[in-house]
Amino acid sequence: MDYLAKYTIPFKGLEDGKHEFDFTIDQKFFEHFQKEDAYQVDASVKVILEKKTLVMTLTIKLDGKMNVPCDRCLEQFDLKVSGESSVYVKFGDENEELAEDVIVISEAVNELEAAHYIYELFSLSLPLSFVHPEDENGDSTCNEEMIQKLNDHTEKDEEIIDPRWNDLRKLIDNN
Repeated sequence: MDYLAKYTIPFKGLEDGKHEFDFTIDQKFFEHFQKEDAYQVDASVKVILEKKTLVMTLTIKLDGKMNVPCDRCLEQFDLKVSGESSVYVKFGDENEELAEDVIVISEAVNELEAAHYIYELFSLSLPLSFVHPEDENGDSTCNEEMIQKLNDHTEKDEEIIDPRWNDLRKLIDNN
């Protein structure tokens, strides 16, 4: 059996209205999308399917944590990850994607595979860099010893200005 099959939502036979589905995602989930460096995640996902006659709305809510190395001090920490997105599903003749949040599925389809949408939401919820959060006083919670070592080995650039640039700045300032 395919591991991602458990993230499939059978909607045929459901009455019109809201229906909730709860899922969990972990490292094994990400191994199906990333061949290397699968995320170490422990997260819960709530999918709310609002079914109507001509359209369905899939609201996906994600909340969990991810174990990552800090980009600043290299120490492992748990990063809180949360997000929410919606996908609108219309019925038509054939399967197609009209926009990044609007899809058309055939009338013959009776279930919706949500794994791809969960993965997209998770990926879009990640920050650009993984850095320890600040404490209640606004101070960094990074490993102080490592930060000190980085500061000791960082070269201080002394600004050396070519004298020709000064002459050019005079021309700009005069205009």
